[in-house]
Amino acid sequence: LSAPKIKSVVWSPDGSKVAILCKYGVVIADRQLEQLCSISDNVRIKSGCWDVSPSGGTASELFIYTTLHHVKYCLPSGDTGTIRTLDQPLYAMRAVQDQLFGLDREARTRVIQMDATEARFKLALAKKRYGKVMHMVKHSRLCGRAIVAYLQSKGFPEVALHFVREPKTRFRLALACGNIEAAMESAFALENSHGAESSAARDVWGELGSEALRQGNHQVVEMSYQRTKDFDRLSFLYLITGDSEKLKKMLKISNMRQDIMGRYHNALLLGDAAERVKVLEESGNLPLAYMCATMHNLPEDAERIKITIETNEGTVDDLFAKLDASPKGSSCLLQPPTPIFRSDNWPVLDVPKTTLEDLSAADTSPDDDDAGVGVGPTTTAVGGGDGADEWGMVDDVADTGADDGA
Repeated sequence: LSAPKIKSVVWSPDGSKVAILCKYGVVIADRQLEQLCSISDNVRIKSGCWDVSPSGGTASELFIYTTLHHVKYCLPSGDTGTIRTLDQPLYAMRAVQDQLFGLDREARTRVIQMDATEARFKLALAKKRYGKVMHMVKHSRLCGRAIVAYLQSKGFPEVALHFVREPKTRFRLALACGNIEAAMESAFALENSHGAESSAARDVWGELGSEALRQGNHQVVEMSYQRTKDFDRLSFLYLITGDSEKLKKMLKISNMRQDIMGRYHNALLLGDAAERVKVLEESGNLPLAYMCATMHNLPEDAERIKITIETNEGTVDDLFAKLDASPKGSSCLLQPPTPIFRSDNWPVLDVPKTTLEDLSAADTSPDDDDAGVGVGPTTTAVGGGDGADEWGMVDDVADTGADDGA
């Protein structure tokens, strides 16, 4: 256990943990002195105490410490943060609910109010107390980019989704937790704000389509491809879903857009030989058009194309020479498979359900198992390395000039 320049140690009310206060940091260990976490600060640590609240589940789990200008918290998981600022240094002795009891430099007792909601929220997540988490989500004022980033880093994007209203951030969180419905709402909002033809809107619908395809929700995939005008992928989607009617519409759209490759592609997927011959003829590929018409038993088209080739001083005599020389049975007619089953949507891939569903099913009571009711912390002075007494008065005088700007 490494803890440089120890000033004091504070045992938790139940004796299960100990906080070792160093000059510029706090080390939390269990009763066997196995380190649980270690944090460092830019300014000197003045004092610290364990929370002894009779309810809320924070007793012996939440450590409050003070610096020259701030009250901060530390959890055994290593999470830390700032609770509030201080007008003057305070030496913490006891923390109960949202009150911090301590002494000022004149050794007068002071009681200050603090809001440790963020610390309780992080502790509830770490302890998997999902009922308490849900209660805090619904009734507390937790918000901000910091809490959203924390939830994402801890693997709880579905919880962060409750705190976010900005469409772009909400869209990213919805994709991270596989919530297609929430992602669609955000996509529509982003499309309205940026415009349907903007590159940002197309990127959003493209990402939504990829996630919907991963889950097997081809109806959302279809809408995404329509929004991004990705006609090639849309045609292939209609092929694999067996939607021949919409595939015929795609052929008409390709014709209206004068997209030669799109027309041939859709005609090939539909098995429409006459349309393929027509596309090849209009694009100037007369030999291929003649071969296609002949092989698919379209004599009228084949005769017309043959006349056109011969009018242009060409010949069709040697077009089938290589085909006639090939072994029998080596070629076959290519036709798309006939759909035998059509449905509105495929069985959707089950997205792993974690926090949100557990929160809804859990007991939403705000109180959890509590410990250490009415037991105060035990503080032992070890003697700061700079000649400080038990209250660190020498350090305070030295810190007044050095730490005021911190």
